[in-house]
Amino acid sequence: MTSREKAWKGASYLCGLLGAMLAKRLMRAGYRAIRSNTDPASPFDPTDARFSWLDAVLWGIAAGIGLGVAQVVSTRVAAAGWKAATGDRPPVSVEPPPAI
Repeated sequence: MTSREKAWKGASYLCGLLGAMLAKRLMRAGYRAIRSNTDPASPFDPTDARFSWLDAVLWGIAAGIGLGVAQVVSTRVAAAGWKAATGDRPPVSVEPPPAI
């Protein structure tokens, strides 16, 4: 792996980490706005007797959508930042598909 690929891997990892932290905060804020009767510190507490199956499904859907969107956005932001900094597209590591 070249130093350019290592730099891209580090930049994209950092951008993904920041995106995940922001997505977590936004999802919790959205969940609190919709479900105002839950504890704001921990909207997902399956051990709590008040936590219903509907709450579990809603939180699972919101988390899946939120983290999926955050992953796409953070990857695009990292690629745009790389292009602005280097003037070139980020390196692509092409790995062969796993053998079945």
